[in-house]
Amino acid sequence: ERALRDSERRFRDVADISADWIWEVDTEGRYTYASESVRALLGYAPDGIIGKTAFDLMPPDEALRVGEAFAGIVGREESFRDLYNIVVDSAGGQHDTLSSGTPIRDAAGRLVGYRGVDRDVTLQRRTEESLEKARQHIRDIVNTTDGIVWEADALTFDFTFVSRQAERLLGYPIAEWLQPGFWTQHLHPLDREWAPEYRQSGTRDLAAHDFEYRFIADDGRTVWLHDVVTVIEEKGAPRWLRGIMVDITRRRQAEEKLVELAASLEAKVLERTTQVRRLSAQLTMTEERERRMLAEDLHDNLGQLLAVIKIKLTSLPGATQPAEIAQVVDLVEQADRAARDITAQLSPPVLQRLGLAAALEWLGDEMQRVYGLAVHVDFDPCGKRLGDEIQAVLYRSARELLINVAKHAGVNNASLTCVCDGARLVIVVSDAGCGFDPAEHFGQWCGHHSFGLRSIYERITNLGGEIEVDSSPGNGTTVTVSVPRILNGKEICDDPNNACR
Repeated sequence: ERALRDSERRFRDVADISADWIWEVDTEGRYTYASESVRALLGYAPDGIIGKTAFDLMPPDEALRVGEAFAGIVGREESFRDLYNIVVDSAGGQHDTLSSGTPIRDAAGRLVGYRGVDRDVTLQRRTEESLEKARQHIRDIVNTTDGIVWEADALTFDFTFVSRQAERLLGYPIAEWLQPGFWTQHLHPLDREWAPEYRQSGTRDLAAHDFEYRFIADDGRTVWLHDVVTVIEEKGAPRWLRGIMVDITRRRQAEEKLVELAASLEAKVLERTTQVRRLSAQLTMTEERERRMLAEDLHDNLGQLLAVIKIKLTSLPGATQPAEIAQVVDLVEQADRAARDITAQLSPPVLQRLGLAAALEWLGDEMQRVYGLAVHVDFDPCGKRLGDEIQAVLYRSARELLINVAKHAGVNNASLTCVCDGARLVIVVSDAGCGFDPAEHFGQWCGHHSFGLRSIYERITNLGGEIEVDSSPGNGTTVTVSVPRILNGKEICDDPNNACR
């Protein structure tokens, strides 16, 4: 008897300190015992629910459902485990509980009730419901997003999950996507050579990666996909791949059309540019012809007229000329010198008579005479004599470059070289002067800081030529001017019809 009392005491102690509610009921579900935990769970004192049935603590519908289940359990005289039911606490709040019980029998073995425990799983149920709602929300998002959400084995690249968009986009049933080798087998043949290796490389490096490739749809269409992949590792090794495939077919088609359009526009621009350059070259050549003709007119007409006037004035009767006549003669001589200078600037006679080499030698002497700049001239014969117009353009470019040296370089000497470099004619003007920063001073070949290079640039580029400037502060300047010997399909030579081949 003492042992029995000790056993009962141990049971009561355990029941009172347990977080779960321990109870005993008769075969009608009426409480005959309730542990202290019922107070924390439902707010009732243990004595307060003795004599009540478990169904008295439930909402009506729940009491009916659980009552039927309990009646079946009693009828079968069996134990039960985790019977879900809802109970109402003293404040009216509802709790989700799981009830487990085992039969109580008398000395004769007859069923007299059940002893069991109720566990409050309200928080667990709420958490599970929240998780399920979140899962469903994610599933809804995944299945309605404009892309194929997928998961695959990192070792085999076989899909373990694909969203429903896969079937809508590419036509293959989801079950086919889950077959081994599906992804590789349906790649476009041209992408099948590189895409698997690219994915394998990113997977091996545990690196997120994305790439674009073509996929063959169930109806034979070629679909461009942008695949964004995340690598999931386990114990430092790749285990899963997760990503999303987005249909970019329209974008790629638009890009291809843009490329075609750009190529077409580029061809048209090139054609227009060629036409403009051809016209500009013709204009430049025409300008030089007009300069030459104007220089000839000045020399042949105005120059001769001034010479005749001087002769007439100095031939007037009388041993001595009046001072007024002497002044007029002096003015005529000044006018003659001015006409000669203008003629030399427009088109020096030496250029017309003896060609570019002699003209450049003469130019060197003129720079010494006018500016005090000693010029070393080196001319490499080009074989055929150049056409008058191209000679004039090269001569004028060399003249302006040497004037730049005289005005800005701060030196008393320079070099002038003219060579034939394959299919191009090249003039190089160099000095060891103060130099400058080309980008700072003339940038796009315009503005007052360009030191006269703008006009040279325009004339040379009109002929399909180029200008290169090599200079820096304190390191002198070298300007290279080059023009093609072939212009508009014809060699630039001394042919009045410009017909050299």
